Amino acid sequence: MIAIDKKEFSNKLLEWWSENKQDFPWRNTRDPYLILLAELLLRKTSSRQVKKMYCEFIEKYPTPKQLFFAHEDDLRRLLTGLGMENMRTKLMKKVADAILKDFHGRIPETEEELTMLPGVGRYSANAVLCTAYGADVPMLDTNAIRVIQRVFSFSTSRARAKDDSELWSFMKTLIPRDQGRNFNLGLIDFAHGICTPRNPHCCECPLKAICNYGLSHVC
Repeated sequence: MIAIDKKEFSNKLLEWWSENKQDFPWRNTRDPYLILLAELLLRKTSSRQVKKMYCEFIEKYPTPKQLFFAHEDDLRRLLTGLGMENMRTKLMKKVADAILKDFHGRIPETEEELTMLPGVGRYSANAVLCTAYGADVPMLDTNAIRVIQRVFSFSTSRARAKDDSELWSFMKTLIPRDQGRNFNLGLIDFAHGICTPRNPHCCECPLKAICNYGLSHVC
């Protein structure tokens, strides 16, 4: 196992992403409400499925108030292609209600307040803070964890790695100043395109020379 230079890792990741970034409609906005919607829609489904209906969804419900007054049957029909449409419908209504009643229609700007919204955990909160408000905070999900553990041989004693506060702190140290959005989105795309769960593409990986996992695989 070798010691990996954090700055080199971040620079190589950002360089790769500049040429390989994925295009999704929720990445073309800085509106915190539209980004929060995307995070809720993306749960337990693919970005491809969400992409098919996202623009129609935000056209029908462009504000928390319009989502609050949406008919549940209409919402459910629109969400059917994502699966778990009953659960998603109820969650969407609850979130809209909380935004209007607890935050006067404003999307919170702190992790503490964002996680007060129904169904919003640390990852979703940080996704809003990072991609809407420009904060240099980590977006630590299963995909990001996989990359960090492979590259840096990071181990955790927690049953669920995403519950390890040390891992969250470690990932934060990898984010270059004012590059939180690019870094996090780059890590997401890299995890899906190169550092896949099964049969990762180590031989074509630009990080292979500085990755403990990659160095153990012969091309």
